[in-house]
Amino acid sequence: MTMVLSVANTLLPLLYLLVFGTYLWLFRSDNPTPQRVASRLAVAVVLLHLAAEIARGLAYSRLPMGSKLEFTSALALAILATYLFLERRRRVKNTGWLPTGMAFLLQFIASAFATELPQPSPLLKDPGFAGHAVLVLLAYTALTLSFVYAVLYLLLARQLGRHQFGLFFRRLPSLDVLERMSVGAVELGVPLLFASLVLGHLWMYSLADKLGPAAAAQLSPYDPKILVSWVLLLGYAAGLMGYRFLGWRGRRMNVMAVTAFVLVVMTMGVIRHFVPSFHDFKQLQTERTEPPVRHEVLLAYSPAGEDA
Repeated sequence: MTMVLSVANTLLPLLYLLVFGTYLWLFRSDNPTPQRVASRLAVAVVLLHLAAEIARGLAYSRLPMGSKLEFTSALALAILATYLFLERRRRVKNTGWLPTGMAFLLQFIASAFATELPQPSPLLKDPGFAGHAVLVLLAYTALTLSFVYAVLYLLLARQLGRHQFGLFFRRLPSLDVLERMSVGAVELGVPLLFASLVLGHLWMYSLADKLGPAAAAQLSPYDPKILVSWVLLLGYAAGLMGYRFLGWRGRRMNVMAVTAFVLVVMTMGVIRHFVPSFHDFKQLQTERTEPPVRHEVLLAYSPAGEDA
């Protein structure tokens, strides 16, 4: 199994590079060959990467997100898979070079600097935590892609306003399509974020039953990261309602999407570094009915790919 994982670690960045190169070829030339094979190649890479993640999880009996580099690899997979979902919904491939390029860069970093994780957190073996972490990863990946498409919308709108009809104008889809892809990513991210919060609450109470009174008292549904996540959920849900029923369209909608995402990243960064939170898992020590636990790794609640 170690040999299989080593081979996968070497091949994955090359495969991601191939996918990125194919989509970039498509963007620059609209050649029928990449138009035909790009999506199929990307799906194959997603399946191979998913198989490698499952193999790693089975080999180590834990969620394969136990370090920053493992998380980075999982994020690359999430970006590519989420992009393919959006591409299939909107039938637009000319924007694929950007998310696939992001995924390639992340997987290259993960593979180039991969090391053994000496003492992974026991939380990674907890099904509740694993499900919560995966849902958060997918939710924030979708919201990140929404931000990316909103930025593309604003860039293209600026070029049109200045009558600069360059490569972006010729090769990007229309403003309406870019907006619908941004909104489509939010439509995917909101239910995933809601599911992650619900599962997170259930897992938190389950964990409290396994801890001693002092450690369990630190768990709270009013944790800053939880509260910010609920505000984020409600904000994006309100944006969707405005889009569907109040006619929020165009530049205003996309500026709101970019602003909301930037505020979330900044707020999460401040909370991570300056506000106490049980999501650090540094103080939830022992006092369990099981052997002592070192809760030092959190892999959720980070829109920018941090290991929360």
